[in-house]
Amino acid sequence: MEVIAKKISKKSLFKLLFIGFTVGLTIFSLLCGIAATFGAETIQWNGVYRTGIEGLLYSIFMGPVLGIVFSCVIWVVLVPGLWIYSFFQPLKVSFKNSLNEQPKVV
Repeated sequence: MEVIAKKISKKSLFKLLFIGFTVGLTIFSLLCGIAATFGAETIQWNGVYRTGIEGLLYSIFMGPVLGIVFSCVIWVVLVPGLWIYSFFQPLKVSFKNSLNEQPKVV
């Protein structure tokens, strides 16, 4: 299914970015925290590497915080860019397996 729209709402764009960055970075930071539990220097806070349980605890908080920060920064850059783009062309968004579509049975 393809949707063609003049503009995308700022709230929807932020929601997509927030979910994507927060889930992705949380998973990555937890993997780094697990590695830090076993002694790898993967978690750094204020220039000091955190290892062991301390590294795992820092990683639990770093993922969501970085997700929020990244989504806010990228959102601030994307909103004016998409606004300018909307003056020239409509936005086309393609969806796979939407909830409104009936499954194709052959």
